[in-house]
Amino acid sequence: MRNGKNMTKRRFGTLAGSLLLGSLMAGCGAEPAPEQVASQEQQLAEAPAQGAPVLENLEFIPSQTPSAFTPGLLRARLAEGEQAAQIELTGDDGKPLALRDDGLNGDEKAGDGLFSGFGIVDLDEHRKTQERIATFQKESTEPLTVATFADRELVRESPLFPLPADIFAPGRIIPLPTTGIARAVNPSKSLIINHSSVVGDPTRTWDPCTSTGNPNGVWTFKHLMTEMANTVSPAPAFTERWLRQWLTTQSVNGRPVPSRSLMATQILNAWPRLSTGELDLNRSPFKLVAIVNRLDLGRGNGGPYGTSGAGELRFVFSVMNSTTCVRPYNGFLVIFEYGVPQNQCAQVKTWAQSWLALSNPLLPLGSSAYNTQLQNLTQQVVLRNMAPGKPNGSAINQVRTNEIMLTTPWWETREFRLFSSAANPRNFTTTTPAPGQLVEHVTVRTPFDLFNNTATLTSFLTTNNAAILAGTHDVPLDYGATLNFLGAFPQMPTNGFFWNAPNLNTVPNGFNARHKFSLNTCNGCHARETSTNFTHVGVTGGLSPFLATGMANMNTPYNVTDPVSGQVRSFFEIRERAQHLDSAANQSCVIRRFDRPVAFAH
Repeated sequence: MRNGKNMTKRRFGTLAGSLLLGSLMAGCGAEPAPEQVASQEQQLAEAPAQGAPVLENLEFIPSQTPSAFTPGLLRARLAEGEQAAQIELTGDDGKPLALRDDGLNGDEKAGDGLFSGFGIVDLDEHRKTQERIATFQKESTEPLTVATFADRELVRESPLFPLPADIFAPGRIIPLPTTGIARAVNPSKSLIINHSSVVGDPTRTWDPCTSTGNPNGVWTFKHLMTEMANTVSPAPAFTERWLRQWLTTQSVNGRPVPSRSLMATQILNAWPRLSTGELDLNRSPFKLVAIVNRLDLGRGNGGPYGTSGAGELRFVFSVMNSTTCVRPYNGFLVIFEYGVPQNQCAQVKTWAQSWLALSNPLLPLGSSAYNTQLQNLTQQVVLRNMAPGKPNGSAINQVRTNEIMLTTPWWETREFRLFSSAANPRNFTTTTPAPGQLVEHVTVRTPFDLFNNTATLTSFLTTNNAAILAGTHDVPLDYGATLNFLGAFPQMPTNGFFWNAPNLNTVPNGFNARHKFSLNTCNGCHARETSTNFTHVGVTGGLSPFLATGMANMNTPYNVTDPVSGQVRSFFEIRERAQHLDSAANQSCVIRRFDRPVAFAH
């Protein structure tokens, strides 16, 4: 970002300038982009999205009395170091527009770094945002602030003030900063829902320990698998074919993924069957322990011109032992991770507003009304044919497992996706690929474990240094002459596992590059980089300190000492998610252009 002296040259005024210094920063990173298969809605691939250039600020000069469809001149500057021939936006009328620095069509001077173009802005919405900020200021005993984050760490926190009412007039320069009021979100109702009155709702869930509930409920393992299978195969066969992949050695990206014979004794043999021999999904051993809204994963990956998507909706299930009902040291978790099929800004905004509405203090968590509203949201995603362009018409991106049941004495994760013949077959196991089936897949941004602490990783950190530090890197199937680099079945052999490399002093900003790379791997994120014992949502629904700290108080940092550099890193994971949810729900579409893709897949 440019310094305060340069900011004064941008003619935003003293009040607006103070706002923009803190609130127009954009986060960095890139979430996996959609696979280039039959449709843009195909499941996520390994290559990160190439986001639009980062904006430093955005302003609007209305040409007439402000309204919901106000025409006028939009002007923007790129963040320091960013380059672009033009800045593409989506106006609040849903139409694309481009800002250029060519001295034409409203642009004052070519080449001065100020990009301009005509478009429509919903100033009614922007004005309501200012009124909302003022209301929260009055109701709060603490100053209202907006935070800037990078890789889950708090970069800066700045005062948030409403714009003066008289600025909304023709010819006035109106700043369009991105804001979000995290305190408007109740994270236990709108972000991570693990309350027993929800995950144990007897009309929507099934408890395999007590054999109570509704085996056909909308939040059951059976319902999700049935809708995912669609008409490809009967759900019992679809499920068993998926699980039997553990019983034989698979080959994923050219390397063996070992078999786990305990899948038979611990799960398949213990699962009740129908008279036909099929698995009885009515008596599935999987118990729901959490429903998670990951709207934050959609930033910068939605509609056109850099606007946000709706991220993911996740369901976390735990395999339950019928005798003990919990497995604190021998767990098996399955995470269904759906890409929410809402991409255009107006759709995403409605989606965000619906999740924010769950935070209403007058709507008790787990009440009949709350659970009904939540069901209305989840069914928009999990039902068959909600994503017609993806395999089976399912919105599922991937199914992940975290388990120590089959791989004692350490945790292991695996990833499965619906196989498509249009996808790169090297991403999948070569043993049992079949269209529409859940097939073992490489794990995003995580090399095979054998590359930890090797010169190959040092080389990778050096070659991809800028992208890693910016949060836009990818881990490819092969790296240079090193074949079969991107891995599968990452493990946590010790509680303190992290990715490291020799000779970090030869890598530009090597300690930070190492941390950012490790944090964005599966086993780094679930281990030492966040001081986590491999599960962020545990077998009973309990949360890791990385999440639980913010759930209790979003303003409390979760501090982790870097295992290599010794630097203390302060994470505000829940606050970042909450701020983004409120921002997406309450700001006009044109302002969503500030959203940046995030690198996190976890």
